[in-house]
Amino acid sequence: PCFLSVHASGRGLSACELLLSYGAECWVYDKNLNEKVGDFIKRACNLGAKSVNSENIEDVISLVDVVVLSPGVPIDDEVPIIARRLKKNIIGELELGSYFNKATTVAVTGTNGKTTTCSMIDYVLKNAEYNCFLAGNIGIPLTKVCNESVPEEISVVEVSSFQLETIAHFTPHIACVLNISPDHLSRHYNMDNYIYLKARILKNLRESEFAVLNADDPIVKDFASKTRAKAVYFSMAKEVDGAYYIDGKIYWRKEYLCDFTNLAL
Repeated sequence: PCFLSVHASGRGLSACELLLSYGAECWVYDKNLNEKVGDFIKRACNLGAKSVNSENIEDVISLVDVVVLSPGVPIDDEVPIIARRLKKNIIGELELGSYFNKATTVAVTGTNGKTTTCSMIDYVLKNAEYNCFLAGNIGIPLTKVCNESVPEEISVVEVSSFQLETIAHFTPHIACVLNISPDHLSRHYNMDNYIYLKARILKNLRESEFAVLNADDPIVKDFASKTRAKAVYFSMAKEVDGAYYIDGKIYWRKEYLCDFTNLAL
């Protein structure tokens, strides 16, 4: 297969490395050329990729099977517009990495707190002696680590709304939605579209999977109606089917866990 990796960032480079390792033919393109981008393009070409410029980008898109977008590339950018017109498949770097990721995935999205939550989940799992690794929007591209993953591991993946624009088959076993408030509306145009994108993290979940939802956020709570997965809630205000905080104590499904003061964070 032939691929075009768009946006010569670290994610674009790791996507190229992954594809080339499987014998794919790859092109790399970024319309915003600078010294750092030039370095990424040079490194990709040294691995076997080919560079594309703005003059021949449409010709190359006509040749490829799939266009892989880095999260920094909007879905209404020139390249995906041309790709849609030519009826080419468009996926994101996260989607590509998920095809090769053999670990069970816990994915986290939300307007605020994603990185902290992912770091805490990773810490808890490792202290419980699970083999796990962090990836996604937290800084480590999934395409960089997915090849070394094994079924016995857990991948904790931070997912942004930018990445959710370009998923198709991405299916975590557990998807957490922390909260939703207005953000990135210059890219996503309006709040309705932003909410729609956040809900996409649940779109492929089946009855055997879990959606962890904020019961105190009415938008997020309503996501239970948008998925076939089992909804599990968390709340700082009331008892829910899940984890909750009442009168200084933390509970899990009516079972007392600890006092709030026992937590460092």
